[in-house]
Amino acid sequence: MFRGLVFAGLLALAPSFAWAQQPCSTDARHVVDELYRHMLERTADAGSQGWVDRLNQGMTVRELVRQIAQSPEHLQRFVNPSEGANANRNAVGTMYRHILGRQPDAGGWDTMTNVANQRGMGAVVDTIINSDEYTRTFGDWGVPGSGGLVYCGNSNQSASTAAAAPAQMRFAELDRNHNGIIERNEWRGSARQFAIHDWNGDNVLSGDEVRIGATPPPNSLEAEDYNMSATDRFSYLDVNNNGYIERSEWDGSLDTFYNLDTNNDNRLTRAELNRGRRDNFEALDANGDGRITLGEWQWSHRSFDDMDTNKDGVIDRNEFRSGAVPTSGR
Repeated sequence: MFRGLVFAGLLALAPSFAWAQQPCSTDARHVVDELYRHMLERTADAGSQGWVDRLNQGMTVRELVRQIAQSPEHLQRFVNPSEGANANRNAVGTMYRHILGRQPDAGGWDTMTNVANQRGMGAVVDTIINSDEYTRTFGDWGVPGSGGLVYCGNSNQSASTAAAAPAQMRFAELDRNHNGIIERNEWRGSARQFAIHDWNGDNVLSGDEVRIGATPPPNSLEAEDYNMSATDRFSYLDVNNNGYIERSEWDGSLDTFYNLDTNNDNRLTRAELNRGRRDNFEALDANGDGRITLGEWQWSHRSFDDMDTNKDGVIDRNEFRSGAVPTSGR
């Protein structure tokens, strides 16, 4: 996607924009609901109140993720002995998706399958949750599969700890060596697309460049992109220019990706991205929690900010204006 240099002279005059990360949540119920939806793949029931109480009493989200992943329900539902020799391997793939929010890489898949064969799935859960990648991506308070939700509600978590909770990483599925940096040889898109995200021009994507919610410098190409409201969003997301938006290129929640992927081929066409669901609040509210987050919004960050009139990081029913939803573009 072309970002003409003719716009460079306008950047100094461009107003500042609200790219601040969503504030951490004090709503333990919302955290538990998100984990049930993402990990158990069902709606939370009355029994989930016990987890809400434990979060309020000081349990970390990391420990809650561990206990859900090791729960009898999770193991019974997602470890299928009838699959024979493939049972543990398939279950490991599910653990990667439920805990890390990504497909397993080949090396990790083999290693964790061996752990499962030798020590059981509980050991797989512990290994993944104790990993550097989990710590870097979610820390103690990030909520996997939620599109960036961080919990800061219990009295035992200090404000400084909440502020230090790591944000989810942009382009995480491209980080093949899991070092928190996207090197040029890991990038699957064009050199131009890489340059847009490489704010400081050091030929790697690191730090704020890969942190969801970080503010790009006002003279960067990515800031220019934000302010170009008519720029085609499909082309922006299709970083490898192959005519599809793949999961590794998607910058929103997995719920929204799967909702848009009507033929279930794990990639989005232009028609799927822009299909007729613009006037339906319920369709945009992918997780059904009565509000639309940035991760559920399929259009531009700028158009999201315009509709979020109280600037609380979500669009509620009162703020949602169907006629103002863009029909195309970033």
